[in-house]
Amino acid sequence: MRKLLSYMLSLCLLIGLFTFTGGTAEASTRITIKDLAGRTVTFDRTPQRVVVLSPGDLHTLQALGVQVIGRPTSATPVDASLQSVPQVGNIHQPNFEKIVSLQPDVVIASTSFLGHIQKAESLGLKVVITSGSSVNDIKLTITLLGKLFNKAQKAKVLVGKIDSKVKKYSKTKTKVRAVILFGSGASSLVALPTSFSGDVLVKAGGENIAASFSQLKDFPGYANLSTERIIASNPDVIFMITHANHAETKKAMIKLMSTSSWRNLNAVKNKNVVFLPSELFAASPGVKITDALDHMNKELLKVRAKMKKS
Repeated sequence: MRKLLSYMLSLCLLIGLFTFTGGTAEASTRITIKDLAGRTVTFDRTPQRVVVLSPGDLHTLQALGVQVIGRPTSATPVDASLQSVPQVGNIHQPNFEKIVSLQPDVVIASTSFLGHIQKAESLGLKVVITSGSSVNDIKLTITLLGKLFNKAQKAKVLVGKIDSKVKKYSKTKTKVRAVILFGSGASSLVALPTSFSGDVLVKAGGENIAASFSQLKDFPGYANLSTERIIASNPDVIFMITHANHAETKKAMIKLMSTSSWRNLNAVKNKNVVFLPSELFAASPGVKITDALDHMNKELLKVRAKMKKS
């Protein structure tokens, strides 16, 4: 009888231990994150069916080794591995019908998608918000996605590459004074150091002449184009960024630069008006931020070389 009681007690302890361990393992698969909009989002397990709405986040997910079932609609060519992946609109014009039909575990979208959050959630979609407003935001996004998809070590390596690039260029200040115009001709906005492209300019070794310009309320990180202030600052180089219709934008800029107000600027006289590739500068390029830093530094060094010759 005593042996039987001892056996039963041991069995109960084993069952209790098994149940406790199993419960812990199950709980550990739950993932709770705070996204870049400060929202707390919880998942019962690592998301498998992933829809992404911005090219930069798509690049980051690819670098992390995360497969997607829906990608942003874009005229820009994509890798062969992505060509068969359905296009689902973008952060400004998401195709909710298509997204819902794919039954995603998560939708990855940047802060520009916040106006659509309420509708997305009413459709049963779980959204994680990222940000690409600065180099640091891109690093935070990479870390966030690394945690969400159980790719923390890969994320750490990617962030390390960005840090190394920034450190490299921090030692080579070009002393080139620049302005970044976003848009078309006289209707362009000026990128401040707090914008993505403005941050890249500074971290790549340039000086942003618009550092003291007043930020627009509706467009954080940008200011209205002030011809008077541009003339007073007389930049060494003018960088241009456009989302679309490059030919028309270039035509509008040539017209602007030919006016008496602009043609005597050092940047115009020395033919230092440079169009930056939209795929790297019009919006966050995700992990390709390293390419953006390289490109910007290269252009700044070209201008500095011209300045030394003159």
